Order: sequence, then structure tokens, then C-alpha cells
Amino acid sequence: MNEKPVDKIAGIIYQHIIENYEKDISIIWNKPPSANLGDVSFPLFSIAKNVGEEVGVIGQSLKPKIENQEIIERVELKGGFLNIFFNRTIFSDKVLKNALKTEKYGKSSEESTRRIIIEHTSSNPNGPLHIGNFRGSVIGDLLSRLYKMSGAAVNVRYYVNDLGRQIAPVVIGYKLLKDNNIEPDSKIDLWIGKIYATMNTLLDIQELKKEIKSKTGNCFVSENLKYEINQNNKEEIEKILSSAELDEKTREYLLKSLKKLFSVQNSLSSKIPKLFGLLRDLTEKKVEDLSSLTQEYIEQYLKGNNKQIVDEYRELTEKALRGHIETLSRFNIFHDDFDRESDIAWSGEVKQILQKLETKQWLRHDGKARLLKNNEIATSLRFKEKYNIKHEIPDLILVNSEGIPLYPCRDIAYHLHKLEKFNANLCINVIGKQQQSLQLGVRLALYALNRSDIADKIIHFDYEYVTLVGRKMAGRELEYVTPDELYSLAREEVYKFLNERDYSEEEKAKIANIVSAASVKISIAKIDPNKAVMFDVKKATDLNENSGPFLLYSFTRAKNIISKAKKANIPIEEIINNLESVEISIIEDEEWNLIKLIEELPMIYKRAINTKRPDTIVNFSFEICKAFNKFYDNCPVISEKNKKIRETRILIVQATIKTLESLFEVLGIESLEKM
Repeated sequence: MNEKPVDKIAGIIYQHIIENYEKDISIIWNKPPSANLGDVSFPLFSIAKNVGEEVGVIGQSLKPKIENQEIIERVELKGGFLNIFFNRTIFSDKVLKNALKTEKYGKSSEESTRRIIIEHTSSNPNGPLHIGNFRGSVIGDLLSRLYKMSGAAVNVRYYVNDLGRQIAPVVIGYKLLKDNNIEPDSKIDLWIGKIYATMNTLLDIQELKKEIKSKTGNCFVSENLKYEINQNNKEEIEKILSSAELDEKTREYLLKSLKKLFSVQNSLSSKIPKLFGLLRDLTEKKVEDLSSLTQEYIEQYLKGNNKQIVDEYRELTEKALRGHIETLSRFNIFHDDFDRESDIAWSGEVKQILQKLETKQWLRHDGKARLLKNNEIATSLRFKEKYNIKHEIPDLILVNSEGIPLYPCRDIAYHLHKLEKFNANLCINVIGKQQQSLQLGVRLALYALNRSDIADKIIHFDYEYVTLVGRKMAGRELEYVTPDELYSLAREEVYKFLNERDYSEEEKAKIANIVSAASVKISIAKIDPNKAVMFDVKKATDLNENSGPFLLYSFTRAKNIISKAKKANIPIEEIINNLESVEISIIEDEEWNLIKLIEELPMIYKRAINTKRPDTIVNFSFEICKAFNKFYDNCPVISEKNKKIRETRILIVQATIKTLESLFEVLGIESLEKM
């Protein structure tokens, strides 16, 4: 079916309006809420208003033109809607045979002129992925697969933020453990996450004590227990703060910080007692001043000319990335390229960018700090007008009060070359909603640098975060939920089901792996990116919910029909090979409703791209499976005596399988022959 019936009808309406009213307007349609109102419906109100004509006049003039089409059964004009009823036999014949003749149903060349970069995940290499940034992984993967299915050339990139201040203490702690031959006690990125939490807590304790000393003049505070706060120490510091000459705001802030760090320290000491104690003791023994050493590491790595420190950073971040890649591969999520923030810093381009922005007077000075005049740029260069922005845009800090260029500077440089590397005409950055201001600032900086050609190709695809029922998120206290944990929780639930089945251990393991990954991925992907996700493992693994297992089970049901049909000596291959000679016979609404949905697949892909709503694909998958299960319950295949009806239903099942195979490829989930 080269042209969709609904597109053909829309074309007839469009041409009629052009010829009779010389108006170029968009033709929209929708699915009626009831089968009594047709298979598709075209509202005529906006058309009538645009051309200055009565709705009834337009409807009556269009009716015979549409009814003249072979695929149309009848047309009804009701309440300003043109309701179209398709000829079920002709429509079904075209849909089923088109789906089954196509090598990969749903694949198109719609986006064949596009070269697209999709950046996603880009988690800091200082611990494991958590379910917050993992949502970006799921969305980014789905988008990349969707664009590939639509014919685009896609390059998936991961931006490695290896210059963050919090990474330096992790490098130091990792080296302390390595030098003392301490081996990881868990998956490498989890291990690094424990080091991150511990070392940054030790650093914060030292820096808080230094701050209290500077404000109170009491040497005891920083000289005793540099990296630890025990109960006696805490009480002594509280006494010092209570008696010191401080304004109440400062006193309250310092007491609150002390209380918080004391709590975090004790929490970590309880959760990872061996590692926490070991790192604290090694730091106390080997590191004279962790704060100074951290700053030295940051500055040296930023310059990139100290080979020892560069090697230490690279070793740590490579291992963290290895853990991320291992986690993502479990969910069939992969990247083509990894870009390091440090490589951009070492290129010298940040200095050039700042000089250009300075020369063009787009920077505001605040001591050593430099801020990008976002609102002035957006107004002067008509960015606001182009993107319909009404609010004032806050300035973006590019250089901090110490004169050190910050993350956004390197992000600007990164985007100057990221698109060129792949000759891309579109770049989608799948990054959490909390980075809206930064992403906007990068685009405005590009405008300020006269590179609107790059800025206009960049889309920030933002999303809300994910939480697990009954759990909070706090990385510094090791209070986070990882995708690996969700996978394990799902696997436990899946095994409860599998242990009731007579499968071999090998079969159970294979099914559990595939179903668990699908459970997690689908539970996240099905939600509108602008809405928060509350992960519930019970619902995620429930066959009776809109879940990954529901999709997989529906697919195995369809495959099972074909398998049983072959055993019953129904000539499946012969029916498929002689597709054109099969006489289609549709007698049940369940057959018809499923066929109409199958026909929609290419349009669903197109709509998901146009609206940037990948969740619509997941929810369409649920629709297909629900319709198939109704068909399964009401339309016997193997036991059907009528040859035409039986062969038609065989084609419906095969077309459903092809549709789900296409959807599963885009969703990035594996199928199962049995479950």
C-alpha cells in the first residue's frame, strides 16, 4: 500500500479546497470515539471558517469525491464531521499484504536526508548510573532507534564529564587504595561510587573545619581530627560556634553544615564501614591537606601536562565508564562515540571562545568572574523572536570567581565541533530538565559567536527524573537506585513466575534476563518525558499491566499460534509464498480493529518523530497487543473450518508478528519464542 488511505482522502480534500477556494490549509483527521462514527473522521469546522463557507456545503461537495474511491464503503456527514467507513475486505487486503511483503514493516526513508547526533546518558564518571540519568539513556536509545527505522544516519555520543571538581578526590582515593593493593569488592562503578561518597565527605569535613577556624580563630577545630567528626569533637565545635562572635545567619549555616556532615559521615561509616574507615585512615596518614591536593589535581588535570595525574584520571574514568557500558548493554543500549571534556579543555579553544565573547562585549564582569549576557544576546540577535521566548533569560556564569573557566565554556567548544564530526544537520541532547538554563546558554553563546547555523540545529530534549517507590536519592550518602538494582528487583519478580513453570535452568535464565530488561525499560519509556516516573517493580513485571512482560507475552502468543498451525499441517509457508492469491475474508470486529492498528504503524513512527514523543510508540505497542489478545480470544485460527477465514487469520497473526518485531526493534527489547 504505497499511499495510506487516510492520506489519499486528505489529498482529495486539500485539492478540492485549492481548486474551489484557492486556500492552502492543513487537513487534519482523527479516530472517532465510536465505530458507529466511522473508521476515520475529518472535522470540517476550521476548513469552513478559513474559506468562508457553510460546513454542510463543503461536506456535501466532498462526499461524492471520496465515495468514488474503491477502498471506501460509505461516507457520512454528521455534525460537521466527514465520517469515513472503509471497505473492510479491500482495506484489509492492502494492509496485510503490504505488511507481509515488506522486508521490515514500518521502515521508511522519511528521514533519509538527515544526519543526526543523539547525545544521551553522559553521566559523571564518579560512580554508577542511577535511575535519574538512566531515563535519558532509555529515551536517547529509543530516539536513535526510531530515527534509524525512519532512514536517518544516526550517531550516538556520550559526553564524559571528567573535569568536575568532585572527581579529583575520587582519583586521590582510588590511588590510595591501589597503592595499598586494595581490590574492589563490587562492580567497578559501584566501587568508585563508594570512593566518591567517602572522599568528598572527608574533603567537606576538612573544609568545614577550616572555615570554622577562619571565622572563629580557634585552632582546635582544624588541627584535631582533620577528616573526622566524632561525638566529642562535634560537641566541642558546637560550643565554639555558640560562644564565637558570629552573626546568627553564619552561625546557623555552620551548625547546620556540621550536623549534616556528621550525619553523612555516620551513614557512610554504617553502610561501608571497612572501606570508609580504610580511606579515612589512609587519607589521615598519607595526605597532609586533602583540600590543597584536590585543588592541585584539578588544576593539573585541567592543564593536561602532568602525565602522572592525567594517567590517574584516565584510569579511574575509564573504569567508571566500563561499568556504565556494562549496565547499558544489559538493556541493549549502546554508544558510537565517547567525547571527553578534558580533551576539549586541552585544545585551547575555551580561551579563544572567551576572547571572542570579550571582544564582542557579550561578557559581564564580576571581579574575576565572567557571565554571558544571555538576555541581551537573545534580544539583540532576535533569538527570542525566533523561538517565541517571552521571559527574561538570566546570565550564565562562564568563569568563576577564581578566574577558572567552567563546564559551559567547554560545552560551547564541544558543540562547535560535535556536529562537524558527523556532518550532522540535527543534534538532539537528551539531558535532564535541570539543565535547561545551561543548554539555552550554550545556544545563545553560539549565536554570540556568529554560529547560529550550529545553534539552530541543536535541540535540548529534556525529561523529568525517576524515583523508586519507598526510596530517596542522595548520591553522597550512597542513597541512589541504579538500573542494575531495578533489573535485579524485576528479575526476582520474574523468577517467582518462572519457578512455577517446568523450564530448564538455562531457559529460566534466558527468559528472566530478557523479561527483566524489558520490564525496566518499558516502565520508563511509556511515560511522557515531561512527567516524573515512579518505578513500581510489581507493576513493571505484571502481565496484566501495560508492561514489558505484557508485550513479550503477546508476541509469544502470536508465535505459538503459528507453531501450532504448522504442527496441525496448515501450510503456513505456502500461504505466505502465495500471498496475492489469498482471498481476504473479514467477519469479526476484533479482526478489523487489529488490522486498522497494524496499518497505523508507519504513521506512528512519523508522528513520534514530529512530536518528539517516543512514549507514543510504547503506548501504541500496548494498543496492538490489547487488540491482538481480543483477536486471540474471539477469533480461532487453527480450528477455523472455513479456508478463506482461516488463511486470513493466519495473515493477521503473521502481520501482527511483523508489526511487533518492528516495534521491539525500535524499543530495543528482545523477543521470546516462549515465556
